[in-house]
Parts: sequence; C-alpha cells; structure tokens
Amino acid sequence: MNIYIDTCVLPRSRLETGRIYRERFGESLGYELLMMFDLPDFEENLKQNLDLFMSGPLMFHEPVWGVEHTAPRGSKAWEAGMYHLQLTKRYAGILRPSAMVFHLNNGPVIPWKKEEMLRTALDSLEYMRDMFPQTQILVENTGIRSDGTILLDQHEFTELCKARQFPVLIDIGHANANSWDLRRLIQDLQGLIGGFHLHNNDGIHDLHNRLRDGTIDLTSLIPYMEQAAPNVPRVIEYSRPVFHGTPLMEDISYLLEITGTDGTGLSEERE
Repeated sequence: MNIYIDTCVLPRSRLETGRIYRERFGESLGYELLMMFDLPDFEENLKQNLDLFMSGPLMFHEPVWGVEHTAPRGSKAWEAGMYHLQLTKRYAGILRPSAMVFHLNNGPVIPWKKEEMLRTALDSLEYMRDMFPQTQILVENTGIRSDGTILLDQHEFTELCKARQFPVLIDIGHANANSWDLRRLIQDLQGLIGGFHLHNNDGIHDLHNRLRDGTIDLTSLIPYMEQAAPNVPRVIEYSRPVFHGTPLMEDISYLLEITGTDGTGLSEERE
C-alpha cells in the first residue's frame, strides 16, 4: 500500500518535524508537499529540508491560499496566484514530484456564473499542464456544499473527467461531506484514479478528522479502494497539527493493519 502524509499536518513552517515518520516507517513512506508560500518563513524552511523530500516518494499539492483557478487570466487574482505557482515550479524542478494535486476552485461558486467559472478553471488546468510538463496533474473533487464552494456535483465531475480523460485524485472526505456515493465514484473513475486523500468527517462539514472519527467506514472502504485502484498514493490529509505525532503514527499503523501490510515496502521506490 502506498501511504503518503500531507505536510499540512506538520507544525507550520517546521517541515523538519516530518522526519519522525521516516524514522518510524522507513524511506518508502511518501509525502504530499503542500506549497504554503503565503507563510513568510515557508520557503526558507523548505530549503533547509530538501533532503527529506528527495529521499523518498513525493507528490506536490499546489498552493491553496492565494490561488484561484476560476480567476480570468490576466486579472489581479490570476497574477497573485502566478506568484505562488512560479515558486512551486521552481521547486518542482528541484524535487521532481511524481504528481501534483489541482483544485478547479477554492472560493465560493456564484450559481449564475458556474459555466463561466468552469471554463476559466479548465483553461487554467491546461495552462498548468504546460507549466509543469514533467508532472502529472491530478484533478481533485473539491468544494463543499455547505460552504457554497462546490463547482461540480458527482455526475458532473465524473462525466467531465471521463470525457476528457483527466487523471484524478479522489478526496473521500469531500465526497462524503457532499453526500456522494463513494463506491460509485471510485467505480466510475476506475482507470483514471491517481491517488486518494484520506480523512473523515460528519457527512456535512470538511473537518479533516482522523480516519476513524466520522461517518466513513474506512475499514470496509479501503479494501475496495485497493481492489479498484491498486498502487496509487493514499494520502493522509490532516490539516491540524494537533494530529501530528502519536495520532498520525497510530493512523498509519491502522492503515497497515487493515491492508495486511507489515510496514515494510509502504510504497514503490521513486524512479
């Protein structure tokens, strides 16, 4: 099983704290490096810890704060986002991530502008593909209904990705909060799935709870995911540093237990 940790669980701009997981589970444990150039000390801290991300499996999560792909090209919001993306490109050239997660949108969706926002986001996606030609771009199912940020419902997301053959990353927490049928989503997108985000919630809010704290039964879902999309990253995506350390260690061990893995060879070696 390919287990990765999203770095947003680490104390802010203290990427060195992620070393404890490699010490415990080995260099085959992967990282999803969330780019947070909005923090003034993030880049300097990243420079100091490049060796951590060079020593095992790695994927990127594009910047979230400061980037909005529904902003028209050339607008102030687009220019602001390009600052973060150009920095991301610099480190992609250094670290060579296997993939990068892409959000069609981050902000609220205006219903009567939905089609226009989607066209702009898809234009941004093509721009990103040209900008990162050596990195697979994975389109994530983003947006939460209760927050007013959902751009595509399950049918729309599935049909778009199938029609355009987009590689996808399925965020099971987002799907659950939007009352999507997770097994149907996985089944319909089988063959396009390049990864999963793993976290739990109450079925309404995007809480990024621990794996067993919510309404998703991962004990039964994970084996289904393993069968439908083997050998793709399973990224534990917690957004609160309170889960750093012992809680995250316990949850990695839980994933190993339900998949019958002994902790060695967590992920394929990087090419």
